[in-house]
Amino acid sequence: MTSQVFIASYAKDFCWLIHCLGSLKRFASGFLHPVVCVASEDYDGAVRIVAQSYPEARVVIRDGREGQGFMRAQIAMMRADELCPEADFIFLLGSDCLATCRFTPVEYFTTDGKPAMLFSSYESLKSVHSDTFPWQTGVNRILGFKPVNEYMRRLPIVYPRALFPSMRSFIEARHGKDFDDFIYSDDVLNLNTSESNLLGAYAHRYMPSLYYWVDIAEAGMHGVQVKGWPNVVCQFWSHGGLDLPTDRMFHYGFGKMTIGRTPREIINEILYGNMT
Repeated sequence: MTSQVFIASYAKDFCWLIHCLGSLKRFASGFLHPVVCVASEDYDGAVRIVAQSYPEARVVIRDGREGQGFMRAQIAMMRADELCPEADFIFLLGSDCLATCRFTPVEYFTTDGKPAMLFSSYESLKSVHSDTFPWQTGVNRILGFKPVNEYMRRLPIVYPRALFPSMRSFIEARHGKDFDDFIYSDDVLNLNTSESNLLGAYAHRYMPSLYYWVDIAEAGMHGVQVKGWPNVVCQFWSHGGLDLPTDRMFHYGFGKMTIGRTPREIINEILYGNMT
C-alpha cells in the first residue's frame, strides 16, 4: 500500500513551504515523493522552492476561478486522488507544517491496516474551541446532515483513495451540479467550509469501515498529542508569519515545547541547528 503527502499551496505561503518540504526531505520515509499543487501563476515559484528543498517532489497545477483562491485549494484537496494517482492513502498537509523528527506512515495506521481518524464532539468543544462551530454549519449545508463531531484535529490527516470520489459523487447527486460548480457557487462561498470536516463527516456516516475512529476525549489529550496516537508534525499558523510567537502547544525534541517561541526559531533549531 502506498502513501503520499499532498500540499495545496500558493505564493504567499512559499516562505513556509520551503521549510515544510525541507523537513519532509530530512525526516520522511516510507512515502512516495510529495505532490505540491498550485495555480498556474505560482508554478514557476513552486518549482524553484521544490528545487531548493525537495527536488524529487512533483509540482502540479490546479487552477481555480478568479477571486476564489481559497476554494481552489479546498477543491484541489478534495480531488487529491486525481492528483496523486499512485497513492492508496493520501496525507493532506499544509505549507505551514513541519515534520520535527522521523515521519513515516506507520504511526498513522492501526495494526489491521486502517488509518486512524481523530475527532472531538462539538459538545466537548463548546468551552474551548467555539470557533469550530461554523464548520458544522457548512457540512450540514453541503452534505445534508448536522455532524456532531469535528474532524480537523491533527495534521496530517490520512484519507483512503476511495473516499474522495465517493464524497464528490454524493455531493453532485444531492445538489444536481458538477462538484466544482457547486463548491464555487454562492451557496457555498458564503459558508465556512472545511475539506477535512466534509471528508471526515462523510466517511463517519457513509464509509465508517475505512477508519479506526479515535475520540480524543476518550483517548486523552496532552497538548496537541493524543495518548496512544502521537504526532511528529507541528502545525503553525501561516497568517501569523514566521516571527509571531506561537500559542500552539506542541512537544518536540527532548522535552521541548513550541508555545511562546517563534516559528522561525523552532524551524531553525529543528532543521538547521543542533537539537540537544
